Amino acid sequence: MPASIGDTTYLAVAPLAGFILWLIARRAQRTFRTLPPGPKGFPIIGDVLHIADLDWLMSSRRKDEYGEMMYVSALGQGVLVINSPRIAIDLLEKRSTIYSNRPHYVSASEFSTKDLMLSLTAYGDLWRRLRRVAVEGFSKSAVLDFHPIQGREALMLALALMKSPSSTLAKHLQRHAWSVMLSVNYHSPPVDSEEDPVVVRIAKQVERLLHEMQPGARLVEIFTWMKYIPSRFAKWKRDAEYWFVQDSLMYEGLLGKVADDLANGIDRPSFGATVIQNQSKHDLSKREQAWLVGMMVSAGGETTSTTLQWWVLAMLAYPEVQTRAHAELDEVVGSARPPTFADLPSLPYIRAMVKETVRWSPTIPLGVPHVSTEDDWYEGMFIPKGTICLQNMRTLNFNPKVFGSNAMDFDPARYLDEKGQVKPLMVGREEGPGHMSFGFGRRICPGRFVAEWTLAIDFATLLWAMRFERLEGVRGELDVHTMVHCGVTAQPQPFEYKMTPRFTEAESLLKDTLKLYE
Repeated sequence: MPASIGDTTYLAVAPLAGFILWLIARRAQRTFRTLPPGPKGFPIIGDVLHIADLDWLMSSRRKDEYGEMMYVSALGQGVLVINSPRIAIDLLEKRSTIYSNRPHYVSASEFSTKDLMLSLTAYGDLWRRLRRVAVEGFSKSAVLDFHPIQGREALMLALALMKSPSSTLAKHLQRHAWSVMLSVNYHSPPVDSEEDPVVVRIAKQVERLLHEMQPGARLVEIFTWMKYIPSRFAKWKRDAEYWFVQDSLMYEGLLGKVADDLANGIDRPSFGATVIQNQSKHDLSKREQAWLVGMMVSAGGETTSTTLQWWVLAMLAYPEVQTRAHAELDEVVGSARPPTFADLPSLPYIRAMVKETVRWSPTIPLGVPHVSTEDDWYEGMFIPKGTICLQNMRTLNFNPKVFGSNAMDFDPARYLDEKGQVKPLMVGREEGPGHMSFGFGRRICPGRFVAEWTLAIDFATLLWAMRFERLEGVRGELDVHTMVHCGVTAQPQPFEYKMTPRFTEAESLLKDTLKLYE
């Protein structure tokens, strides 16, 4: 017997009515518990107007209004914005057993990546196996094998910037960052352009996934029962399944080339080679291996290039920092050759500059979100299970109690002791990089040592070869704090500069040194 109009209406409205009743019950239950302070929002829907507004969430006014923790809720989903280094460490590190999960995205996690994207993989057995391999492959000792790659790429970047106008800065930095990551992970040849086909494919995949994770992009993230709709009736599901197959083929093909080289006796340092050579002890399938290596590429490409953009801006805004770095390079390296990794232990100001750049540049302004897996109480306030925890990097890394009264300024000297050597600036941890930008606890960035070495040799090489200056006639302070949101990262506003070689022979010395890598 066919369903009547009344029956059809009931079938359509019932799920929505049930969802609203669930929200009311959940809200009523929480009124008896003290949540962290935050905006009240509207009945049922909560504060949907603000929860997707990154600038509003990050504003220092929120800390002034609500304190070191702000709780925002929309459509039943709670979000905790952490504005205090102390609280970030207390929750995300000291209680990492219940704060190490990631938000679950039906489209991005279940269908587009099958939970194989390490940065999104749910906290559990698969994540532990993937994470273990990444930590071993990018350990402090393992990444030393990548120095020849990073040294070569730093020379190529310096030569490219010498020949190009400032308007092409972003393109050169993107090409450089992707080239480093592809070479480190697959020992690929240097990338000639940011339009390289592999780079474009990986960048587009990241773009797609970021779109899938945007609030409101997919109704299935709210009405999760929609994931059971057959693919032929759900275009989002067909697209996600299609791209998972295509992306899997891409990553498996890239890692397959490394496997072919190893089979032919060509053993060159790369994370991919390490994964293949140790596959018997790590219990990862070939697809899991391929996605793990691919995700290390995608995670490092955009973040590295964006960090370098902020650094160039800092060189323009704080010329005294550049002058001090030039003096150190002149004393240690001189002008007869470019710097090498062997020089870095004698370049403490350059190494401090790496720490300061990562601290000062809001590359991922709200960090990578954590999710609580249990109800928790903290300083008398209730944090419900399933709360998304965001880390406001501007308030964490600019905290004057930790970084001094000039925390807003770019000052590498804060990482130097009275003898001019790099000191472990404590931020509530027994050891660490001296800032919060690499994340917390069990989710701290596994590729951080590669990132630090890449930035160190880049800074040393570029500053040895050139001077970054503002255009003649330009006056006034540079805007160093306005962010332009570009996908997962936040870039500085566009700016112009001029580059002046520091030595007549700088370009020829860079070319001669680069030949040694051929």
